[in-house]
Amino acid sequence: MASTSYQAFETSIADAERLLVLFDNLPKTEQQPHEVLKRAALIMTLTAWETYIEAWLNEQLCQKISVLKGSFAGDYIQRKLDQDIKRLNNPNPEKVRQLSLEFLQRDITESWVWSNYQPKTACTQLNSWLSKRGDAVHQGRNNADPKVPYLVKRDEVEKAIKFFKELVKVTDAIAL
Repeated sequence: MASTSYQAFETSIADAERLLVLFDNLPKTEQQPHEVLKRAALIMTLTAWETYIEAWLNEQLCQKISVLKGSFAGDYIQRKLDQDIKRLNNPNPEKVRQLSLEFLQRDITESWVWSNYQPKTACTQLNSWLSKRGDAVHQGRNNADPKVPYLVKRDEVEKAIKFFKELVKVTDAIAL
């Protein structure tokens, strides 16, 4: 059964997919001025990942400490995770590894295996998408010249969405 965080991810990633459909449905002559839809779809994709991993870590910890709920120790552990999650921005593999080891006593990045991905390649790709998102947020268009290629290509957004759907699926399947 999918976690609550997985269900929320599905809703969020659908928003990114809808942005891409809106872009695709524009006449070719209108796509250039609306290139922002691709950037927004990429940003939404990475935001869906960030929201998912924060919620998933919280769900997993709540299950682990359920017997401590209301006790000093249980409340302390939950507060500590809440503080760490507030500072999580850009959940790269190193941050996810550190939090999962600290709070779940397991490096969940070691379970990031699917299709052509092993943990190392999944981590490298995750870092690459986080970097691309940062560029999309902070740089916007590369240049005001319409002849200069856009920072975010349509096929890249599609690949990002597919990557994060798989990453979330394997993360959600981890048995702790």
